[in-house]
Amino acid sequence: MKKKKKIILIKSLFFNLLIVILFFISSFKVSIYSVESLTSTSRSVVLMEINSGRILLEKNKDEIHLTASICKIMTAIVAIENGNLNDYYKVDNDTINQVGSSIYLQKDDQIKLIDLLYGMMLRSGNDAAYLIAKNVFNSYDKFIMEMNNKAKELKMISSSFANPTGLDEETKNYSTANDMAILMSYAMKNKTFRKIVGTKNYSCRTKNDISYYFNNKHRLVHQNEYVTGGKTGYTKLAKRTLVTTYKKNDLEICVVTFDCGNDWEVHNNLSEYAFNNYENVNIWKRGILDINDSLYQVTPIIYEDISYPIKKDEKLKCNIFLLKKPTSNDKIIGKIKLLLNDKVVKEISIYRYY
Repeated sequence: MKKKKKIILIKSLFFNLLIVILFFISSFKVSIYSVESLTSTSRSVVLMEINSGRILLEKNKDEIHLTASICKIMTAIVAIENGNLNDYYKVDNDTINQVGSSIYLQKDDQIKLIDLLYGMMLRSGNDAAYLIAKNVFNSYDKFIMEMNNKAKELKMISSSFANPTGLDEETKNYSTANDMAILMSYAMKNKTFRKIVGTKNYSCRTKNDISYYFNNKHRLVHQNEYVTGGKTGYTKLAKRTLVTTYKKNDLEICVVTFDCGNDWEVHNNLSEYAFNNYENVNIWKRGILDINDSLYQVTPIIYEDISYPIKKDEKLKCNIFLLKKPTSNDKIIGKIKLLLNDKVVKEISIYRYY
């Protein structure tokens, strides 16, 4: 009798263990399948780690698309870097005649640049974008030129900007998922930009004492605790475009999709994929390098934090190369090379500390 009970107990334990194993195998397959299926619903996708620029997942990353309103990321960063945020801009006829999404500015009123930026990024106001472009350099054409200059500076090799709004009836803006991820990663390092795109609600008043209240159109800013910012976009020609950034622990990522009907779900699931599979390894903080070398007569310094995202089964190495006899004219005196699985993935310049 006891023997039979023991056999039944063993069978029961085995059966329960088998169920647990099958559950984990099934969950793993679903996880893999969901990532594959989510990328298949988008025409183009990039999942990028912001600090390193490493692409964690992509589909058609270099395929060129109309941007719709995600081009306002470029409008915003050019304005922030070149304009005075407290300057008032006067609303004119051309501004109030802009078509599409609007914050409904009123003719002859005056509004601060910082308030226009919130109206443009949270509500996607085309009137706000136009007024910004017309006033930052006191030349609309100059502003468009600077948008393209910034794209070249960031090595956005497949991007072209012809307007600050994303409208594509008369003039058109083109980019790729990869280029937009590069742009958003750069812009998120600017404190003002970062604060604006991560804001849920914002209110302001104009010179004529008109009140505005902006609620962020980006749904995930309100719904997901790990979302740090983003920008929505849509036109009939471009279809849906979306940029979202997330941060969890030390890992910050950017997701960009073009022509994705279920983009809110895709972005959240891709962020979970990143957080479940990658960790950010911090190697050095910016500052003087502590290198013990009696032959080395110059103090080396780096001007950026060094980190890199890796999977658990990946190996990351760091090699330092220094000039043994740098001259007084040598500002850059060495390199730090990061190797992922023995392949160089990033190089950081080492400078002379004066």
